[in-house]
Order: sequence, then C-alpha cells, then structure tokens
Amino acid sequence: MTKTIVILGAGLAGLPVAHYLLSRTAATHKDIRIVLVNPSDTFYWNLASPRIVLPGQLVEDKYMWSIPELFAKYPVDKFEFVAGKAETLSPEDNSVVVRLADGSSRTIAYHTVIVATGADARDNMPWKPLSSSTETREAIAKLQGAIEKAKSIVVAGGGVTGVELAGELGAAYSKSGLKEVTLIVSDALPLERRIMRRTRESALRQLTGLGVKVLVESRVIAVLPGQGSKQTLEISKQAGTKTTIETDLFVPTYGVITNTQFAPASMKDAEGRLAQDSRLRAPGYDNVFVLGDAGNLQPMQGVNVEGQLRHLTKQFDAYLRGAAMDEYKFDSNKIMMGVSVGPSGGTGQFGSMKPFSFLVGMMRKQLGTNYSKDYAAGVRTLFGKW
Repeated sequence: MTKTIVILGAGLAGLPVAHYLLSRTAATHKDIRIVLVNPSDTFYWNLASPRIVLPGQLVEDKYMWSIPELFAKYPVDKFEFVAGKAETLSPEDNSVVVRLADGSSRTIAYHTVIVATGADARDNMPWKPLSSSTETREAIAKLQGAIEKAKSIVVAGGGVTGVELAGELGAAYSKSGLKEVTLIVSDALPLERRIMRRTRESALRQLTGLGVKVLVESRVIAVLPGQGSKQTLEISKQAGTKTTIETDLFVPTYGVITNTQFAPASMKDAEGRLAQDSRLRAPGYDNVFVLGDAGNLQPMQGVNVEGQLRHLTKQFDAYLRGAAMDEYKFDSNKIMMGVSVGPSGGTGQFGSMKPFSFLVGMMRKQLGTNYSKDYAAGVRTLFGKW
C-alpha cells in the first residue's frame, strides 16, 4: 500500500526534504509518495532578500525558481505538487485540508505529515515569500522602486535582516553620500542580546563606517503622513522621551508571523509555534514531524533549519521501517551565525569566537546566491552536498 508523505511548506526546510525523500529514501522504500503543498509555485531564496530589494543588484534566476520544474525529474506517480495553503490539520484523522489557489478546498489523507510552513514577514515585506510568486515579485519591485526614488531611508529592526539591509543600503548609497540611511534598533546595540557583545559592537562599527546613522534604544511607535510624499515616524526612546523623524521611505524588518494557524491549539505554544520533541515529532503524534521556524525547539535561524532537516532525512529510513529513531541533539548555548554588513564586510559568532570581518565577508559575500540554484535543485543544503 502506498505511504503518502505530505510536506507542508516548500521553503528552506520543506523543499530539500522533499528532494531527499524522492532521490534517496524512495530508492529503498518504493511505496512512498510525496505530496508537496505550498501557497506559491516558486521557491524563493529569501536569505538574499536584503540585496534583492536593492535596484539592479540581482537577477531573478539567482533567487527564484519554479517548483514544478524543479521536481519534473521525478516519476509522476511518486510526486505531486499542490499549490495551496494548509487550512486545517487533523492529526487524529491523518488528514489535512488545503485551500487551493482557485478558492476551493481539498482534503489530503496522509501516512506521515512534515510541517515546514515557516513564518511570514509582517507588512507583506519580501524578507519571506508571500502567498504567491506574483505577490512576492510585486513586493520586491515595489520596494526596489521606492528605494531608487528615496533620498532618505529609515530601516527599523536590529535583527539580522535589519543589519544586512542597512549594510547593503550603506554600501550602495550612504557611504558615498547619495542617500541618507538610518537604522533604528530597540537595544543599545544591533542584533539579539544572546549574541556576544563584541559581535554586536562590530556590526555597529561597520554600519557607521558605511555612513549609516544608527539610533539605539529606540522604537517606531507610529508612522504618519508627512509633507508631500514623506512619512513622519514617531520614535519612543528607552529613556521615556519621544521624537520624530521625517523620511522618504520607512522599511520595517522586525516581527514575523508563524504559519501554524491550521494546527490545533493543543499543538502550539504561547507564541503560536508548534511543539517539537527530541525526535522532531509533534508530542503525542508519531507520524507528525515539525521542522524549522514553525517549531519551537530552536531559535528561528537558517543554521538550525539545516541541522534539523539533515537529521530528519537521515532518520527517515528507520522511521519507515518501524525502527527506533535517534534523538536530535544540539547545544542550546552554542550560537553559530554570520551577518553580512555590506557586500564586503560582516560579523558573526562561531561558538565563543567572533570571526574576522573579512572571513564573514568572504563567506557571506554573495548571500548564498552562488549555490542557491543547487539548493533549489536538491543537490545540496546550506553546508554542502548531502
């Protein structure tokens, strides 16, 4: 009897898992069939989004590919792509209801489901894929046009996306005085507090060197119409004072919305992320696996997605044979991350070490676009070939 494995989400987690199961696991387990469900029919390399949104920096074939074309190499009886969004997951019944692009619904019964639906960026910003390839393209084009016209740009959010975007804008515009670029961060330094201070100080120093003005301990609490086409930002400082900034363009990079609305409330934590056990299962359901940003086991970070998907794919043979699966083990105190600050700079943290800026710059120079096509094709993951 055919074992239907439904994968919800075709992003950085779901897409490579689908490739692996079809190209490797299916050779041993000939009774499996993969159904990949995703709202958009394209795979979007959002890791390069801080550079994608700058006019003239990257062509589309470096960051977006047709999912049906990527999977056309597999037998049609082994794979199906469903363009739609998960609406209701019923783990007790082993089924999921999918809302299709035409507005109709389809119920898909499964032997196993892998939830890899990730998260959306707020305000329809293209830091994550939008509901369709058309919407993603339109959001990119809209922001590119706005950046091109603006003389002053304010980026809000001191996370990785905010720092990388401010760095790209600084290198392209503010370093040479073409545009005024400001980054607003809520803490005393950019990046998360869990990242060591030296790394955060390095990010601040490099941004300043690119001509970016960094406002620390500040939050945007209101965006109001300004004179002409300008926007007026109301800023709250940690000290309790308020001020305003007038800008041509305001770009928020903070906040994500986890795509788990379809799952029962009992499976989610207070933030809406799905619970994961040590084998990446949803507790209480042996045939429901959760990967990446949709799950709550690790912080939302590409390197964590990498570790989880590599572990699960290697354990799937044992799972399908009914054998014991190894636990997914990781050091919750060990931070591995790199942040580009412009095309030639960067900073990061590798455990307890801060790598030299030029090393991170070399590693992150192309924001993964030098191997993104192979990732999309299932040839490799973030850290290399399978």
